[in-house]
Amino acid sequence: MEELSRDELWAIYNTLPATLKDAIFSEDTADAIFNICKLYEIDKNSEVAKIIGRILMGLLPPEFLRDTLQEEIGLKEDIAKKTTMELEHFILNPVKKELDALYEEIEGKEEKPVGDTKEQPTEEPKKEDSYREPIQ
Repeated sequence: MEELSRDELWAIYNTLPATLKDAIFSEDTADAIFNICKLYEIDKNSEVAKIIGRILMGLLPPEFLRDTLQEEIGLKEDIAKKTTMELEHFILNPVKKELDALYEEIEGKEEKPVGDTKEQPTEEPKKEDSYREPIQ
């Protein structure tokens, strides 16, 4: 993921609902990250905090948390899974309603280009279905 400048991050932060702003700089969030990292012997608290911050700011969808922990921090799959469950429970779930609304809004902006007033049909990506025989 490309790094955003401090000004870009503040611009995004200023558009967030108060509950998400509070969660980003909350002592409870910091404590939860610290305690979860300590529990699973993760010595990269600040990297975990950055990932959580990206989720809370609408820059990383929550469903990518586990994979991001594995890829960016190098956690093993089982530790990443447990860590994700803890982070979701203590940090993301309390603001789930606001996060869902934020990501719905982001998806809405991505789907409708500015100036395009007519609905664009969304085409499902074609996947091969290994359980079905081809239609003839």
